[in-house]
Amino acid sequence: MKEALQIENLKCFTNLPALARMAAPMAAMLALAACGGGSGSSPAPAPAAQLRIDASTLKVKGETRVTATDVQGHPIPAVYEVVEPGGGTVDAAGRYVAPDAPGVYHVRARAAGGSVAQAALTVEGFWVDLQRRTDLLVSRVNHTASLLADGSVLVVGGVESSLAERFIPASQTFLSAGETGGKRWSHTASPLPGGGWLFLGGLGVEAAQSRMVALASAMVYQDGAFSTLDAGMLTPRFDHGAAPLADGRILVTGGLPLPGSDVSALPAAEVFDPVQKRFAATGAMALPRAGHTATTLQDGRVLVVGGRDSTCAYTCGQRTWRNAELYDPATGTFSPAGAPAQARFNHTATLLPDGRVLIAGGTTPDLEGTDVSSLVEVYDPAANRFQTLGTMLRPRASHTATLLGDGKVLLAGGLTYASSGENSMATATVEAFDPGTGQSRLAMSAVTTRYRHAAARLASGHVVLLGGSEGGGAIRIVEVFD
Repeated sequence: MKEALQIENLKCFTNLPALARMAAPMAAMLALAACGGGSGSSPAPAPAAQLRIDASTLKVKGETRVTATDVQGHPIPAVYEVVEPGGGTVDAAGRYVAPDAPGVYHVRARAAGGSVAQAALTVEGFWVDLQRRTDLLVSRVNHTASLLADGSVLVVGGVESSLAERFIPASQTFLSAGETGGKRWSHTASPLPGGGWLFLGGLGVEAAQSRMVALASAMVYQDGAFSTLDAGMLTPRFDHGAAPLADGRILVTGGLPLPGSDVSALPAAEVFDPVQKRFAATGAMALPRAGHTATTLQDGRVLVVGGRDSTCAYTCGQRTWRNAELYDPATGTFSPAGAPAQARFNHTATLLPDGRVLIAGGTTPDLEGTDVSSLVEVYDPAANRFQTLGTMLRPRASHTATLLGDGKVLLAGGLTYASSGENSMATATVEAFDPGTGQSRLAMSAVTTRYRHAAARLASGHVVLLGGSEGGGAIRIVEVFD
């Protein structure tokens, strides 16, 4: 919630009694108004600055913006600083980044004319708890959630509607973001240079015959509006991977070219150029993959892990891959990247601050009595190898994984199995997995199970979980991880 805090004009307060300097904010405002008044006194100081804060409570490593304003609320030039050593950072534009230690910290703004304003920010650790929020406008499953530059979350897709919406953290509500031009689900969302988002492929409905089809179309959200690019992907695909490259291009890998029960996955990859707004073929993967992950490493290469070769699970063979590949943007080719401990698809891959990639859960043929994995392993690009870290407290597939500000990874929802003790095909749990110890802390939703949902980390550091399925149809339920 945005708030304006009138604190102290330090030049004036040095002449006030100690009690007045410690007064409540309203008393301080009255004291400031009295400073410098009366005939024969020195000239009145410049009007005291105010400090407006987008969010005064945030999580470790969360972000907020502070703005110095005059008494009418108009922004004024100021120099910002954090009072406490180790209390976080604030840049010249007022962007505050919290430290990794909880506590109460203060940001100070020094405005022209000598006026000084100061405000407190509360930085919290994660309590490993879920709190319900206002429902989505539309029930959604297999959709995406993308953080925008203004701090809101853009929610796109799902089987039931072509309407997009935005989650507004300040009010904890949803607003319509307009029509996308058609239903789309099982697509990907990738950030573009300049703050836009690119939505690629997925499944949709062919208007002429009202049947489900794989999409080749590409849609851009920029400056508050959606537009469909004239040039789509070279190949229709869903259940594919997409990863941003260092030069702003987007790598698209694998996927399925058709819906159906006997469809082979694609080994083909292509690259989107945001300047030309066109797609071009690049080197193919060694194996056809769908349900895999594609993660951009710190050195600019892309790690592709796991996946399956077809949708043919029962009437013919389906292979699940226990291997990985690396894409090099400089050469446009893929190379082997070591062997994971387990074959899997519909898992998650999360880039850690130290450059490694955490691989968790997924559907696997490697386990007896169940096909849902709880295994967590990590890929080390320096050694080009995988290492087992531990296991989740619940097996999960089609879940979400979100890096938290304290370095842990939030693994939320997902398909599970009955022996997990929840008597449901989807889990109501989330867990914060610590890559340093291989241990988790578990929290359980009081309102829903979910899988094939979407998750986004807010600027404040909280994680919002949106929609998904409980095992039947799509849901509208929204929760925030605290």
